Amino acid sequence: MIGSSDSFARIHPFFRKDCFLHRQEGSFTLETTMVFPLVLLISFMLLFVSLFMWRSAQLELRADAAAERAAYNWDNSYRESVSGAYSISNRDGLYWRTSLSELSSLFRLSSGSSSKLTLPAFTGEGLGLSQRKLFKQTMGLTADTGGTLTYKNSLLERSVQVSLNRASGIPKRFGALLPEQSAGGSAISYVTEPAEFIRNLDLLTSYATRLYEYLNKKDAEPLDPFSEDKPAPYIDSEAKAKVYVQELVNGKPKAFPTSTAGKERQYDAVDPDGIAHDAKYTVNKKDALEQIQKDVELIKSGKIKGCVWHFFQVKKNNKGADLTPALRKELEENGIVIVIHEL
Repeated sequence: MIGSSDSFARIHPFFRKDCFLHRQEGSFTLETTMVFPLVLLISFMLLFVSLFMWRSAQLELRADAAAERAAYNWDNSYRESVSGAYSISNRDGLYWRTSLSELSSLFRLSSGSSSKLTLPAFTGEGLGLSQRKLFKQTMGLTADTGGTLTYKNSLLERSVQVSLNRASGIPKRFGALLPEQSAGGSAISYVTEPAEFIRNLDLLTSYATRLYEYLNKKDAEPLDPFSEDKPAPYIDSEAKAKVYVQELVNGKPKAFPTSTAGKERQYDAVDPDGIAHDAKYTVNKKDALEQIQKDVELIKSGKIKGCVWHFFQVKKNNKGADLTPALRKELEENGIVIVIHEL
């Protein structure tokens, strides 16, 4: 048949079945050669992406740790970065908050105050107190780590923000295939001082209560009990001395049990701050020494915050307060406050 393949094979060798163009040998090698570069490229891409994600996660963890430690150790720059331990003799001083511009935030509620440290920072010399506290958290970072550590204070909220970045290690030729060429991580932690918060809250509630009581008095009296408008009272007995002390300190009589022969210690007045007051018009030496022992016991046990003895001038024999040098010495050695009233 003229149109058959055999006829074409007789015309030209190209149409023969045993021609090399029709053979299947070597097809696997050829296909592998064409696909292998693509597979290798994808493998490298996955490797670089994994490296990028690992570095980002590592920086995220370090930023979180630095922020948490800085916020926890913020009240004392001598604390160890990891454990927070410090020697009792190493403190920043009583007024360290003023050096951090903490008070300036009282007049700038919107913007507040802040302190910033830029990395890499190789030395802490010449830095302010807040920057030194931030610098202590950079000790575990490598020299090629950049970023910023920022302390912000807006009065009601104080925070430490840490932002770290480092070269991802990906070749530049692959950088266009990734969103960023540098790995980074950031974290924020808030500064809390429970002890300071409790002190401030106690101070606020204490004075707010006193102010409320004073403003709601029907007949407001001068704050100064020794004002010229109010003549000094005439004290000529133990009873009058007790009443005078109670009005002076705004306190009430109260008794506390002691271990001394099962007897109580009776005070003429205990003020709102928990300080006990005793009026002394005439003094018996034996009773005074026994009362001093009870006062010391109650102060040490925390039942009272302190003790004050008020001595008054004896009017009947026109002599001064009944306070001998020996009794004064005994009171001073035991931390009892002495007040002499010359009315």
